[in-house]
Amino acid sequence: MRLIVENRYALLGLVVVALTALFGVATALNTAGAGVGGGVAEDPAVAEVESAMRACPPPRGDDRESEMAVFASGGRQDTGSLLVTENEDDADRRLAEPEDIGRPWTEDTTDSERHTVVRADGAFATGMEVTQTTVGEDDPYATETRCAEPDLSSWFTAPGGETLQEARLLLANVDDDTATASIDIYAPDGPVLAEETRGISVDPHDEVEISLTELIEGTEAIAVHVRTNKGRVAASLFAERSDAGQDWVAPTLRPAKRHVIPGVPEGGGARRLIVATPGDEPVTVDAQVYTPEGEVEHEALKGLSLPPAASDMVSLEGPLQQQPGTVVIEADRPIVAGVSMDRDSGDDTSYAPATEPLMGPLNGTAIVPADPEGTESRLLFGAPERAATVVVTLVDEDGTQGDSQKVEIEAGHTEVPELEHPEDPHALLIQVPEDSAPVYGARELTQSADDDRATATLPLRPAPSRVLLPAVSDSLTSAVP
Repeated sequence: MRLIVENRYALLGLVVVALTALFGVATALNTAGAGVGGGVAEDPAVAEVESAMRACPPPRGDDRESEMAVFASGGRQDTGSLLVTENEDDADRRLAEPEDIGRPWTEDTTDSERHTVVRADGAFATGMEVTQTTVGEDDPYATETRCAEPDLSSWFTAPGGETLQEARLLLANVDDDTATASIDIYAPDGPVLAEETRGISVDPHDEVEISLTELIEGTEAIAVHVRTNKGRVAASLFAERSDAGQDWVAPTLRPAKRHVIPGVPEGGGARRLIVATPGDEPVTVDAQVYTPEGEVEHEALKGLSLPPAASDMVSLEGPLQQQPGTVVIEADRPIVAGVSMDRDSGDDTSYAPATEPLMGPLNGTAIVPADPEGTESRLLFGAPERAATVVVTLVDEDGTQGDSQKVEIEAGHTEVPELEHPEDPHALLIQVPEDSAPVYGARELTQSADDDRATATLPLRPAPSRVLLPAVSDSLTSAVP
């Protein structure tokens, strides 16, 4: 021990020499194999998606029917498996076989009291999308959610106010180890602090439901961040404003300086843009609205100021003038954003989150699984940057693809195309050509009876069959653990 203490400077020198040698070997190996370019491979590797998992929350409401819908494009693979179970450790209920690849199918989830978990590999995982819809048995009612991917972090934006009767956050742990989650809530006056939102333990294959109602009932708008300290959870948020005004709040994108929100429908009723910043600095936000007539100039959309770690809300009724729209938000610091929508009666609500663009060779495809019998659907596309093209192909129950329909979108416009839709259940394959500008889209689902109707909005997110593998560089972090 005395030898080490007395020669600590020599020991430090040996450590430096060893680190230098390790870093030098990494650099030499990389230089020999990768050439110039800072040690990063010039041609990033692309791999087929090999596995996927989704968790559908238990449906809400009485006298209603729910179904889960799944469709996978299959990519280049021709084998795979699909396992659908309840969120239980020993569940093993298989609903599809490998020969069903490329064929849309549904499963009744009306009586499900726990999350329904979809595990796919091979061809079933490539380009897979899973949704769950709930419609009324007698009166019009419509909710739809994209079944959640277990994650370390999920963001939501939603309105508060006196009309909010209930807001419930559902967390599901689909793994074999315990997960620990915390919930951050951002309101106009700043963060909402509560003991019940910290250190929430979710046992393996278990579920936790947290009521946010009392925490947010005095606020106009909120952002909710679900994050895990350990493990991962599938998070879903359900908001109830009245018996008919219920829907799942779709998760929005993580904080960024620019967001695009497609799928804001036309018509009367409230249209509210909700923005929030998690940072400790004030933020300035500008918004643009693009309708079928082009960009809308409006003073209310410019120079919105957000205090640190707070949320705010802006009315979009004036800029939209009852037209469908695509909303683009830009800020000088990262924010989250979404739109809340009410019909004239206030009894029908839906939510539109910020979403990724459909573009390029890897992320140019989106999937809309089969819609329930007795409903109608339409697509809303936005091209805020440049003119763009979308190709929509119908896939019927036996997997047969119909004729493709091309949709042209002018630069800076929103397009609601008139497409042919058969009465039988069908899925939609939506593709943006590689030479097209980015496209942002959503599907609006409607159930109608007489003069009454209910709607739900589903963002169109990329459903890739291939993904880019992360690059490796010769930094100290790659040479030293």
